[in-house]
Amino acid sequence: MTMKTVITNAEVDGRLVSVVIDGGNIVEITEDVVTLGADVVDASGGALIPGLHDHHVHLLAMAARREGIDLDPLQSPRAFDDALRSASANSASGWLRASGYDEHRHGALDCRRLDALVGNRPLRVQHRSGLAWVVSTAGLDLLLNGELPEGIERDADGVPTGWLLRLDEWIADRIAPTAPSLREVGAELAAFGITGVTDATPNLGQGRLELLRSAVSDRSLPQRLVLLGVDDPATVADFARVGPAKIVIDEVTGLDPDALAQIISAHHLKDRAVAIHAVSRAETVTAVTALALAGIHPGDRIEHGSVLPEDLDAILASGSVTVVIQPGLVGERGDHYLSSVDREDLPFLHRAASLQSAGIAVAIGSDAPVTSADPWVTIATATTRQTRSGNVIGESERVDARTALGWYLSDPLDPGGSPRRVVCRSAADLCLLDVPLEQVLAAPDAAHVRMTWVGGRLVHS
Repeated sequence: MTMKTVITNAEVDGRLVSVVIDGGNIVEITEDVVTLGADVVDASGGALIPGLHDHHVHLLAMAARREGIDLDPLQSPRAFDDALRSASANSASGWLRASGYDEHRHGALDCRRLDALVGNRPLRVQHRSGLAWVVSTAGLDLLLNGELPEGIERDADGVPTGWLLRLDEWIADRIAPTAPSLREVGAELAAFGITGVTDATPNLGQGRLELLRSAVSDRSLPQRLVLLGVDDPATVADFARVGPAKIVIDEVTGLDPDALAQIISAHHLKDRAVAIHAVSRAETVTAVTALALAGIHPGDRIEHGSVLPEDLDAILASGSVTVVIQPGLVGERGDHYLSSVDREDLPFLHRAASLQSAGIAVAIGSDAPVTSADPWVTIATATTRQTRSGNVIGESERVDARTALGWYLSDPLDPGGSPRRVVCRSAADLCLLDVPLEQVLAAPDAAHVRMTWVGGRLVHS
């Protein structure tokens, strides 16, 4: 049973008030409150806002990345090599896993380079996109076992190079499953003021659902969950809510708007919206065309929409289709985009302000672990559109920090809707900042997050 909590001297909607939490809900907002018998927190003028919701993450991938070798911070081929050599020399035998490989910072990669670093050790290195792995020769021997399925890259002589393309499920069937802890992920999210997430992983499956259920049950993961990769909402009703059905389309494997429309219609017949993963120009055009063919259902979403041509705006706006964007990718991958994305697509890359101006509902997600889960970095990037090296991509797509924060405050089941507010009778999912909101918006930084509550329970202080 949670103790009654009173947060005094808190800035809420521009005025200093006391907020009373009892039974997991906000029960009173007043300028004069009795604190006797309550747990009192003096906000000292800091802003109290609803807890943030990240509308697109991959929780178990975040946990797995934390337990492996994180290559993303490494800025050179030498640093990449040193990290893998060190991990191989200082870890127990068995599979090594690394994530965040970026060919533009870490250099060209194949099994031979990995062999030179780790010897006869099975190692798999995930590409930063999450769509490919590079595996050492010892790893290939364990995985292939005489097979050469489609997706195994081979050189001119027919010898595997170590690259495995879009074979995550195939790999998972051949490597003993692990159960990564979500405790550190939950703590990190809470420290950012995040009280809920939408896990956008497709086809979660019973094993992964049990890991999530267990983490919620033992409070390793204190956040409220919305899941997309679930067929039957009743199977997860005890620990999570279910959002639209996740559909992944892939230009590499072929795009068929008519076939996609049939899949969409099948979900709509079950009164369920869809969330379509679409990144490239061809994928976004296919996704929107298929939605138009199937007929748009309330709650339909485009995930990413990285290259979303403006001539699709009218369909999206008229059908109230939400686009879940990731401005953080501009900061973390922008320098790569400048050298690799077609010049004609750069003006449409990770649109934000123009989507809102066109009347399209916009929500925001990190896509962690592809990028950082830190919402304050994402908010800052949405305002500057700056890459790691200081280049600016899509200056006209900048939005103010209050707008970007509002995208994190929309309802978990209504992304792109009105921002939630601190009001009576709402769940006490709250984020307390150490200074007034305007000061945080002027320079967004997670260091300003002082406390976080989920359902009235303090989960970060």
